[in-house]
Amino acid sequence: MLTLRGADTYTAGVLRRTSLRRAVPVVVFNVIVAALLTELTLFAALRLPAATAHAPDIVRGFVQKIYRHFQRNLIQYDSECARYDPWLGYTLKPGVCEFGNLEFSNQFRINTRGLRDEESALAAPEVVFLGDSQAMGWGVAQEEAMPQALARRTGLRVLNAAVSSYGTVRERRLLDTLDRSALRAVVIQYCDNDSPENQAFANAGGRLETMSEARYRDAAAVTARDTRYYPGKYVFRLVLKALRLERPEVEQARLDPTMTPAAEARLFIRAFLDAGQADLDAMPLVVFEINSNLAVRRQFIQALGEVKQDPAYPPVIRNMTLIETEGVLDRRDFYVVDDHLTARGNDVVAGLVARALADAGVLPPASARRP
Repeated sequence: MLTLRGADTYTAGVLRRTSLRRAVPVVVFNVIVAALLTELTLFAALRLPAATAHAPDIVRGFVQKIYRHFQRNLIQYDSECARYDPWLGYTLKPGVCEFGNLEFSNQFRINTRGLRDEESALAAPEVVFLGDSQAMGWGVAQEEAMPQALARRTGLRVLNAAVSSYGTVRERRLLDTLDRSALRAVVIQYCDNDSPENQAFANAGGRLETMSEARYRDAAAVTARDTRYYPGKYVFRLVLKALRLERPEVEQARLDPTMTPAAEARLFIRAFLDAGQADLDAMPLVVFEINSNLAVRRQFIQALGEVKQDPAYPPVIRNMTLIETEGVLDRRDFYVVDDHLTARGNDVVAGLVARALADAGVLPPASARRP
């Protein structure tokens, strides 16, 4: 026979178990609803950039991260637009292809050197434009890319030699293979994700270690899978990332958080000087950086302006012309979800470069003001 205290304890236990049985379905239901709402919200935010554009910066930044990590197609691993190259890792594939993401779709006309430009542009260019996806014209029509916009403004023969994800080392290597017989200036678009390639080059004693063809093909397969959507994809991938169960990303630039702007600038200079053999001592060199995160003030160009004055550097470094784009570009110059320049942004930068070339004496000042 139960005592009064025992009966109370028994009754309390039954109530707790009953309450738990009732609570579990409620919790599960709430988790499912929350996951569903999160998935639908992210799906809509990615595909309705006009709405995302008006969201607070913290929300827009989060949506951009989802896009970069879980959705974005990368042209360098798109089998229709790119190919493996043992010397540079990859180049664009000669011919015509369509490349797009959620906010754009563009035709790429690629010449026999694997560059997004006409075949005729390879012959005796007056300006070679180096850089990564920003200068290549990711997200804009071929004639809207900043090298082509620069050519229209100045009347110079400009070769678009920018390739998505190239760092300074590969850009300099590529420059050595191009026709420099009529070259009057070199323009370099820098990005903070150039730094890991430049640092790896320095750590390897001036050697560029490119990926194997097998690794390239695996990266292409992973990228193709990542661009496909399936129900629940974003929440599922977020959970995996939170639990650190996600596989390493194909294009994961491991920036050194302790690197100072001055150290980054020196890495850039060493990469430019050591990765190529062509004599460029008398060549005007124009350098600028594209930083898509407007909320973060980068100090690279400022540091480069100080570091380049070292008398140990050759004239091509000491005399380089630097362009500060921060404070000139704004949110209107970038896509909402993608972190690349729009046609407007490309044209703004082309104008800055034209004025820099005029200041460097490459062309008359009036030429830099062409519409």
